[in-house]
Amino acid sequence: MGDLVFIVYISIALIFLIYSIISYKKKNIIYTIRSEKINVSKDNYYKLQLLFCVSNCILLILESVAIYNKTNTTLFVCYYLVTFWVVNYLLKFIGIKMKYLNISYE
Repeated sequence: MGDLVFIVYISIALIFLIYSIISYKKKNIIYTIRSEKINVSKDNYYKLQLLFCVSNCILLILESVAIYNKTNTTLFVCYYLVTFWVVNYLLKFIGIKMKYLNISYE
């Protein structure tokens, strides 16, 4: 994996971190789980969202550093994307279970 690809993946994680901080301050749900059917019922959700997003960014950066030059690019991209989406959907699941999010079925 080239240096440019490594820098791109680290940059993506850092941009997501900045986006997460802005979403926390503006009290927005991150785009990966945003839906017209999902509403925030408790403001503690935004703290949970920020915690998950920071954890997600740390995981993405650590896996970028750990796998740098050790595997082919296609496998790395798949692993990177799976990590990103699994953590975000875990956030949605936990937010619903903790009753921070409501889903309307109308």
